Amino acid sequence: MKNRFFNILIPGVFLPMCLGTVYNFSQYSANIMQCFDITKFAADIGFTLIIFCLGFGAAIFGRQVELNPKKMAIVASILFVLGVLGLSLSTATQFLPLYYLSCAIMGTGTGIGYVSPIKQLMSAYEDHKGMASGLAISGFGLGKFVAAPIYEYLLANCSLPVTFLLIGCLFAVILVLSNCLFKPDPRYVSTIYTAIPIKNLLKTKFLTMSYISVWLMFCINISCGLAIISQEKGLLLGLGFTDIALILAITAIMNILGRFGFSTLSDYKGRKAVYHFICSFGILAALFCFTGNPVLSLIGIFLCELAYGGNFSTLPSLLSKYFGDSSVSTVHAITLTGWGCAGIFSILLANFFTTSTLFIILGILYLIGFVMMEVFLKQR
Repeated sequence: MKNRFFNILIPGVFLPMCLGTVYNFSQYSANIMQCFDITKFAADIGFTLIIFCLGFGAAIFGRQVELNPKKMAIVASILFVLGVLGLSLSTATQFLPLYYLSCAIMGTGTGIGYVSPIKQLMSAYEDHKGMASGLAISGFGLGKFVAAPIYEYLLANCSLPVTFLLIGCLFAVILVLSNCLFKPDPRYVSTIYTAIPIKNLLKTKFLTMSYISVWLMFCINISCGLAIISQEKGLLLGLGFTDIALILAITAIMNILGRFGFSTLSDYKGRKAVYHFICSFGILAALFCFTGNPVLSLIGIFLCELAYGGNFSTLPSLLSKYFGDSSVSTVHAITLTGWGCAGIFSILLANFFTTSTLFIILGILYLIGFVMMEVFLKQR
């Protein structure tokens, strides 16, 4: 029990916690625009690169995570910290290409680190896989909550380069300690001899309609969620709210509750049944935001955060149930390409549609994701 707690659970929460601060982007996006004298769309390309490289970085290195989770957690930490320090240097020199490169590096590190502890946690808490994956992915959401007031304070009292420098140093300390604690159980680490060949996975899993429907549902939900979340600060200001730091902290709490609550609920109600709630919350979120009413829109943002968090945390246990435990890290990593694609789709949605039209489209997309999973993923 002691080893399971200190060597898997604790680092399995703190590693994603640092990585989850990529979702604080809306807090400093206006500062990025001002620093480089660029448009909102040009600044958002950085966030798109983070999410795109997150998804495809996880997919490319997911097999290595299956074979050596400890080594890949260290690689992820190094890339993430280099990315944050790169943001400091790029804003200090006002060199825009370095800003984009740093976002790509940070996103790649985030993707690798995101999947590194998941299989170990689900294996260590086999009777409560939903709760276990929820703990790790709640750590990812917790990062936004913890970092929100830190970013607000630093941005108000320090220059943008110094803010990123201090944040990067803080993350480096936490990630070093987390990697020192992280000791994967060798019973749940695949080898080149025991891992299922990619060719076999392609035939038996990735090309089936069940998997394709899960991938599309995941991609659609994340695209819709990101389209709202990446614009949160500006949306709240437009609705007349002033205490942005407090509201952003509450949205982070909603995200965490969604991550832990939905995944834990799936241990008792079933993985697919919980996704019915997640998709329904997304549809309601889009409808509430469409009204333009400040109170209803705020509730809509909270519902979006709950659904967004639950979509991530319930995914690993859903994949484990329908596609097996043996290669869950690889399957999970490949599925995260949907997250990478969502990074592109969400920015296009948010920047090319007016607010009212956007929320109608998001509601329809949420509904499509719901229907696809209901039709093609059979209840087990």
